[in-house]
Amino acid sequence: MLSPAAYLERVLGLIQRNALRSPRVDWKTVKATCFEMIAGARSTEETYSAINYVLSQLGDNHSFLKDRRGGSTRTFTAGAVQFPKQTRVASPKCFESAGKKYCFMVVPAFGSSSSTAAATNFAKHLQKELSEGLLQTPAGWIVDLRGNGGGNMWPMLVGAGPLIGAGTLGYFEYPNTNIAWFYENGQAGVINKRGKSANFKLADSIPDLPNIPVAVLIDGNTASSAEALTISFKGRDNTCFVGSHTCGLATNNERKKLPDGALLYLTTSGEQDRNHVSYDSGIAPDIQVEQGNIPLGDKDDPGIKAAIGRLNSHTQ
Repeated sequence: MLSPAAYLERVLGLIQRNALRSPRVDWKTVKATCFEMIAGARSTEETYSAINYVLSQLGDNHSFLKDRRGGSTRTFTAGAVQFPKQTRVASPKCFESAGKKYCFMVVPAFGSSSSTAAATNFAKHLQKELSEGLLQTPAGWIVDLRGNGGGNMWPMLVGAGPLIGAGTLGYFEYPNTNIAWFYENGQAGVINKRGKSANFKLADSIPDLPNIPVAVLIDGNTASSAEALTISFKGRDNTCFVGSHTCGLATNNERKKLPDGALLYLTTSGEQDRNHVSYDSGIAPDIQVEQGNIPLGDKDDPGIKAAIGRLNSHTQ
């Protein structure tokens, strides 16, 4: 087992080499502070406060550390994102307005540590909603990403993929290169030098839907991989974004297992849409809506009303 000082040295080197915002850090000063913080430490766990201090200095608000039992180790809260409380109520799967039908689908967060079976069931459920919605012959779709705090983007992308359509949907923006992400026929993953590499596959995926109008609902609690899903809709024809500005964590975390079993989730890249537009501060809506205290999905939900109004004006 590494000594606390050797452990900290290794972790700091890992962060310095890989963190997206590493160039912004005064590493000489930060490292000196870290080793002062662990003076007298007898275990690697006693270095976690120093590691969290370094993560706070990156300023990405997205990197974090978990102990080997999966518990949070955060001790520095400066810059940490605070999510407003929200209430959601059940809402219809289909709305009618001006003689037209619009299908409604909520895409919730999906945990990054969930099993493959859970991921498959999650993606199947979303595609089942799409398939059932087609029976209504809708004039458009409303996809609700409000309150989706992220997790594993790939099952979410495959679940909604037939509605987005096949192709390159975005890019992970590293300091020296961009790596594309894609959806195609029930598969989602990245395109690297070796070609397409699927991170998640769903057998018997439904075919891509026609290029039907879509309104995507977003808000300040749409975060992390949910922002990547939002970005995947960017550049899609007949698509608008309704609600409020997303959280601003449109960056990609990579999980790195540390020598004592702790897990470092380190922000290593930004995100761009299919047209190479970056979203360092999140995604702004096309139509701004103030939700107030009205629960999401309520009959008076202003986001849904605005989405229907926009769809009515852009459908035949």
